[in-house]
Amino acid sequence: MREILLTVFTWIHLISAVVWIGGIFFILFVALPSAKKTLEQPGKLMGAVGKRFVPLANISILLIFMTGIFMSLSTHRLTNFSNLWPQTLFVKVLIALVMASIHFYRGLVLTPKIGRLTAEGGHSEQVEKLQKLSLNLVKTNLVIGMTVLLLTAMLYSYRI
Repeated sequence: MREILLTVFTWIHLISAVVWIGGIFFILFVALPSAKKTLEQPGKLMGAVGKRFVPLANISILLIFMTGIFMSLSTHRLTNFSNLWPQTLFVKVLIALVMASIHFYRGLVLTPKIGRLTAEGGHSEQVEKLQKLSLNLVKTNLVIGMTVLLLTAMLYSYRI
């Protein structure tokens, strides 16, 4: 029964990572360049995409951490911290927390601030700076996400 649960939790963990990191990849390399190239106001489309993606990302983040906790606690490798497996897991969890923090900062602080300033008008230079910061944070999260995936591959290879 433990193996079945571990398999299901691993599957949910991986699907959630695909949704979150794959969504970031899609936004940066497909949606945003296409919107900029074909639309007069790409921000409107990207706002709509963000409204659909952010809840999926939020659920994915929650599932990643919930399943990750279960998967970590189900292993006996955590007791020997001199081993590479728990060290790698620790680094992976830390940078995943940084990634989640960036995601929630953008969604809860930066995006509403950009929206308020845009609605007020007359703050175009400040809005542009905040939008650039937001985009740079998304790019940073993609790099961090790819690093998390690399660490996941390392954890898998240590099991073999």
